[in-house]
Amino acid sequence: SVIGGAAIFAQAQELPNYLILTLLFIANTCASVVGPTWGKLTPTLAKKEDIGRAMGTIQSYFSIAGLLGPALAGFLVAKTGFVVTFMIDGFFTTFIALVPFMINVNHKPQPLEPGEKTSVAAGFKFMMENPLLRSLVILVFGMVLCMSVVNVGDVFLLTDIMGADSFIYGLVGTGFALGTLLFSAFTGSRKVSPKTELVILGFGMAILSLSGFGVGVAPNYWFIMVIWFIAGMGNATINSYGVGMMIKVTPHEVQGRVFAAFGAIVSVASIGSMSVAGYLIGAFGVREVFVIAGSLAFVAFAVLFPTVYREQIKQIKL
Repeated sequence: SVIGGAAIFAQAQELPNYLILTLLFIANTCASVVGPTWGKLTPTLAKKEDIGRAMGTIQSYFSIAGLLGPALAGFLVAKTGFVVTFMIDGFFTTFIALVPFMINVNHKPQPLEPGEKTSVAAGFKFMMENPLLRSLVILVFGMVLCMSVVNVGDVFLLTDIMGADSFIYGLVGTGFALGTLLFSAFTGSRKVSPKTELVILGFGMAILSLSGFGVGVAPNYWFIMVIWFIAGMGNATINSYGVGMMIKVTPHEVQGRVFAAFGAIVSVASIGSMSVAGYLIGAFGVREVFVIAGSLAFVAFAVLFPTVYREQIKQIKL
């Protein structure tokens, strides 16, 4: 957090483009470290049976930040310029480092066995050896791989084909964030049984996987707004119950490495998909690619979720 905050502070200065890109790389690298660390902190603050609800509450705050952050940033840039905006961002990024001290929590480092090395590879190894995590991670990888194509191409569908202006395009994105926020707030306020969490997760994943197909056949952007709102609710089930499920079955001493590995897998799927999305859309058409991507995402769900369900039921019965 301290290094990332300093990198953001530095971007407020007039620097060559290559230095700005270097600072962005440093800031995002630090963020990739902070994310798994906070994921590891969550189970130290919540009881195991409350993990799903805790993740829902956390996701609610993330969604609020996602809704208000761009608007606040736009206001600050318009009124104060880039310097003050980056200084505020850098300050709050650095402030994250103080939060564990303020809430008086910490994680004591685990001593390594002779010859043992701490690495993300240990997280990959644990995920692949656990039947539940293996199926869940492969399922999420497949869905992200397919849905990232939709995230890249929706701007072309909305603006070039449907004639949406920047305001309408912003509303569509807000619909997804609002759906995530509302359902995250619901999961944070309701305690349900592990089996009910699993069923809700299944419905959410099915809805999210089909959203790409729905966007591909939508007649206008009003339909897309509704689809993305519903998809946002499906996304909230993964962030709340899916991640909570991972926390419950992962021993505390390897949670940081597991979440780092999970983040790496999702990033590879997202970046790989986005890197070919433009070519595919140019070659086959945006609607056609959306329909195919949504169909493949649902196939991944239909093939892999039964294993996730079966393995999680075993965990519930233990």
